[in-house]
Amino acid sequence: MFRDPQFVRDFVGSYGFISEVEPKVTPEESRVLVKIQEWFEESKFSEAETELVRFIKETEAPSDPEQQPKEISAAMVFVLGNLYFSADRTDEARRAFLEALRRFPKFRRAHVNLGYLYVSKEEFDKAQSHFQEAISLGEGNPRVFGLLGYTYLLQQQALAAENAYRQAYLLDPKSKDWKLGLAQALLQQEKYDEASSLLGDLIEEFPEDPQLWLQQTNALLAQEKKIEAATNLEVLRMKGLAGESELNLLGNLYMDQSEPQLALFAYLAALEKAPSLNIDTALKSAKILNDYGFPEKASSYVEEVRRKAGDGLSDEDRLQVDLIEVQIARADGNLVRVGALLEDLLARDPANGEVLLELGKHYDQLAKEADSEEEKRKYLMEAKTRLQVASGRDGDTGYGGNLALGQLLTRELQYVEALPYLERAEQMKPSENLKSYVNKVRRAADRQRQREEREAADREAKEKTKR
Repeated sequence: MFRDPQFVRDFVGSYGFISEVEPKVTPEESRVLVKIQEWFEESKFSEAETELVRFIKETEAPSDPEQQPKEISAAMVFVLGNLYFSADRTDEARRAFLEALRRFPKFRRAHVNLGYLYVSKEEFDKAQSHFQEAISLGEGNPRVFGLLGYTYLLQQQALAAENAYRQAYLLDPKSKDWKLGLAQALLQQEKYDEASSLLGDLIEEFPEDPQLWLQQTNALLAQEKKIEAATNLEVLRMKGLAGESELNLLGNLYMDQSEPQLALFAYLAALEKAPSLNIDTALKSAKILNDYGFPEKASSYVEEVRRKAGDGLSDEDRLQVDLIEVQIARADGNLVRVGALLEDLLARDPANGEVLLELGKHYDQLAKEADSEEEKRKYLMEAKTRLQVASGRDGDTGYGGNLALGQLLTRELQYVEALPYLERAEQMKPSENLKSYVNKVRRAADRQRQREEREAADREAKEKTKR
């Protein structure tokens, strides 16, 4: 704030103190204040402080024994506080402002400057109370309303922040800060349409500010206006202002619009923007391309990830990249490549749960395409063995193992055996679709148990008859 000439002028003030809200000064004090103001305007803060301290000491403890000591007005203490504050001696400034308020509690300008001081120290609760008091005493400076709005915004008091920022904006409509603060207050209240419109006005004034584009993008996404949000991000990309996270978001939005080639371009741009390769983020993008049904795009992206990584991939990262390539090859229907990749992975890490899970899925797929019952049974046995081990692991591996094994057993009409695995999968990652599927299998398992019990009872009855 001290780099703002208007603020400095307001901060120093004319010292034509208003009787109701500012203390009176003596003629001697008035003459000193005029001189100090001249020094302030010339940035001669050291000279101003020296003169003021000399005057205060001489007034309160005169060197002339014939002169009577006098009490300094709150105004002079306040000015001394300003000098300390401008010199970044905030503890001394705080004591001076508080002393000025002790002598004159309705000293409006002391409340204002003490509020500024507390903002500079990030003591926003204290700043807020002084700004509120200054406004109640008639303060109309838009900066005070704006900073009051800022303290409300930090405390998640969005409605109060909105009202304070509106007042600041009303008094100073050209200020970017107050419009931006108002937009943030509107966003906190989920008034997305109004916030988006206000941010649009700001973007017209400050088109090179990426934060404005991003905040409007968030407001558009909250309104499910995904195409408009993607347009914003594309503008940032073309301006060279989009970072890695913005470009990845742009790729996700293009995938949502079934535009895999545009998504691939965005993901590749994000990869280039990244200061260092974040393998988790990169593989997430590859997985999105693959899961949406575009394995060839995912494969191109993974190739670029490998190129950017060079020899810098750790063993764990290389394993994760290979696992993604397994999923891509499976989605592309290339089971030969899936088998070759998994064989290499198994040799490198035979106890890895993720590898065993993918191997179990591979054998399950081979069983579906087997030419003979004997071959099918062999593959199913292999699949069950791998998936059984994976189902005992934690996290995504355990969830995937339980779900895959439960689905395999369900497909083989082994509902009773399938149910515990599916129930564990639902417990690990609840979802409505899985819940509905598990309920259907549960009903089928109940019917299977009842049928088996009837058949057992019939067999027992026949045995009794024979005996």
